[in-house]
Amino acid sequence: MNLTQNASKNIADRLAWHTANRDQAGIAKDLADGKDIPEVYGLGEAGLFDEFFYFLDRFGFTSLFNKLESKPKKRNSPVPFMRIIFVYMMRIVAGLHFFWHMDPVILSSQSLMRLVGFNGREIKEGTCNRGRKKPSSDDKKEPVPIRGPVSCDFIRDILASIVAPTLEKMFNNGISILAAHNLKVRPKFFPKTVRALLDASVIESTEKCKGCGKVTKEKPPELRLRRKRIRKVLETVFGFKIWVVWDPNSRLPLSMRFTTIEVHDINLAQEVVQQAIDNLGEYARITSLAIDRGFTDGIFLWWLNTKDITFFILAKANLDVYQDAFSCIGTGNICERDKIRTVGAGKNKIKVTDHWAVEGLEGLTSAEFYGPLGSGSHQNSKAFVPNPINAVVVHHDPFKDNNPDSKTMVILTNGSVGTPLDIYDGYDARSEIENSLFREAKQAWFIT
Repeated sequence: MNLTQNASKNIADRLAWHTANRDQAGIAKDLADGKDIPEVYGLGEAGLFDEFFYFLDRFGFTSLFNKLESKPKKRNSPVPFMRIIFVYMMRIVAGLHFFWHMDPVILSSQSLMRLVGFNGREIKEGTCNRGRKKPSSDDKKEPVPIRGPVSCDFIRDILASIVAPTLEKMFNNGISILAAHNLKVRPKFFPKTVRALLDASVIESTEKCKGCGKVTKEKPPELRLRRKRIRKVLETVFGFKIWVVWDPNSRLPLSMRFTTIEVHDINLAQEVVQQAIDNLGEYARITSLAIDRGFTDGIFLWWLNTKDITFFILAKANLDVYQDAFSCIGTGNICERDKIRTVGAGKNKIKVTDHWAVEGLEGLTSAEFYGPLGSGSHQNSKAFVPNPINAVVVHHDPFKDNNPDSKTMVILTNGSVGTPLDIYDGYDARSEIENSLFREAKQAWFIT
């Protein structure tokens, strides 16, 4: 499948099910009754993008995109900024990995460029004469190829001039628009109560990328033996980091923050969650948040508790509360669950039973870091009283079957552990943000 065919398939897969409704029975009935079919729309690339751009304009996203335009240092561009945004959206939806892929697929398409707003002369000859050669006498005999209204480099330079804080503001305002339409459209974009997920992901770049950060970390061990020792190898990685609060139900992000790669996960955790709360406003409410152990911070967890948000976080093995939970095994509420699933297909299809066994423990007081002051010297005071926290010990689950040497999981939460399997399921959903959002964003939507 060549580049153009692959782009057409991606456009149809990503936009057609939002646009096309086939009602053959209804059309046949209208024809049989002698009624006229008022309008027939083509389902080509231009027709699909036309409906998509109408959606953006109807919900007010077009005005947000106009705010992204940076002030030119020298002179104004003859090409309106929104046309550049529309062309870039076409590139992303079409699944074109590189900017130069737009030339044969999008910029040379008369139907797509006319939809954006370019006329026939601009599509054929370009919007300016820069880089255009005078045709020779031999060239006049041959058909003139379509030049395209603008170059791929021009689009790249315009988009590269947009600063990250402006993008963040536009993104969060867009989420607020979708949340506000919860009362106007059916089905709603977000449920009334959101069981959200929070995670951060690294976006690597090269050292030459302007504004990127760097961090030095251990490279995964390759068993490099030297004098009977495994040598540790350090590597420096350049790039950025993105924080996202995500709703697995609607599969839409709720808020986003973006900065350089060396910033720790916990530094922007509270800001991105507060931004999600502000974006949803009065139209939806975050009731729970599943987070990775990298966000272990007493002040942040206590802040979530003050916001009436139930958190689920995996305890680190070096924490006192982890050992305390092990010492209390057998004194809590134990719940078990079995689920049958099929593996393989055809003659090789077999049934496998997955088993879960978890135990809920209440009122552990060994998490001294859990409080408004976090960890510090105040813990040595005689008047210090630790805040109780609940835990769920995972005795057995499918992950343990596949990794028998792994450490036993202990999930910390401020919610009730009367049904500990609910706590386990709440934390287990955290993997969806990695396997769905970040993987799809990097592989299909090219945020790298």
